[in-house]
Amino acid sequence: MTSLQETIEYAKGEFLQAKERLLAGLATTPDDRINWAPSPTARTPVQLVAHAAWAVRSINETLDGRTFQAPSVAEADRSFRDWEQQFTTRDEVLALLDQNGAAYLAWLDTLTPERLEASVEMPFNLGPAPLSLALTFVPAHTRYHVAQLDYLQTIYGDHDWHM
Repeated sequence: MTSLQETIEYAKGEFLQAKERLLAGLATTPDDRINWAPSPTARTPVQLVAHAAWAVRSINETLDGRTFQAPSVAEADRSFRDWEQQFTTRDEVLALLDQNGAAYLAWLDTLTPERLEASVEMPFNLGPAPLSLALTFVPAHTRYHVAQLDYLQTIYGDHDWHM
């Protein structure tokens, strides 16, 4: 059986690894591409990082019992995209990612064995999820957007793996 501290350290490690990949992707994006998107419906690299940073906070709030409320996924996505438009610089999104990431890591340290055994209500009427499983959602969501950022790089011709 895994101890509470091992679970917390694992969750932290998974998030920090995903965050580092996101940071590396943004760092290897040229200045002339940070606000570029291949189509009007696609996110720019800066918007991808802003979205991922916002989601760290939002998912963390859900895990803490304050479930994200939106009438539908489509309406949530529209509001995300509108909100993301305010970001145009690396510094803005890096600061947001650092702030929300630090809050998530600090929250992990507050978990108790009882809390970890409880379920949390997921957004979009998805029902309850065990918190022990839901701890994987923050790093998983971040990794999804790392993959999108990697793909954007290939679209504009960057085929370096940046390893």
